Amino acid sequence: MQSYGSRHLFVSALALAAVLLGPPAASAAPAFTITAADITMPSNGSAGASPFTVTSLGGFAGQVRVDCADSGAALAAKVPTCGIFVNPVSTLAAGKTATGSLTLVPYGKTIKYGAASVVGKWPSGMPLLAVPVLGILLVGRRLRKSAGSWLVLLVLGAITVASMTSCTSGMSGTFPYTVTAVDINTNSTVSAPFTVTVP
Repeated sequence: MQSYGSRHLFVSALALAAVLLGPPAASAAPAFTITAADITMPSNGSAGASPFTVTSLGGFAGQVRVDCADSGAALAAKVPTCGIFVNPVSTLAAGKTATGSLTLVPYGKTIKYGAASVVGKWPSGMPLLAVPVLGILLVGRRLRKSAGSWLVLLVLGAITVASMTSCTSGMSGTFPYTVTAVDINTNSTVSAPFTVTVP
């Protein structure tokens, strides 16, 4: 017959095993949220801006790094580059909001920020541009000697111009993006979707 002490020890061991072997506790959710506004890029080729808001929850206070990127839904689309290129860290007070602006650089464009420059993405097909340029450089002198060969030079020039235009024009449409906020102390992360329309 088991004594009370051994029975109590057995029950305690079972309770301890249940705690140690049970499912891990869920990690605490980040104590802030973030949103960003849908925007349409300017038709004149300038950079666009999407306002964002970080909101403290449950008394959270700290520094939050904000960034953004396209969601990659349209494969190989020539979409604007997104980011915060000056001061990406926002200080969030307890129970308050912090606001800022995401910068969207048109595809193939360079936007200057003081001494730094931000460059939009270049296409993976960029080497195609080198073909007509190389052709003009290599055979241009020979072709210029005969009047009939000017047509070949004009065709090569047109291909070059068309290639350069396609490199900088980007792609029209509405594209999905994601804005992300990270607590720089705990690495807790939240994100939210927004859209960018390229006219």
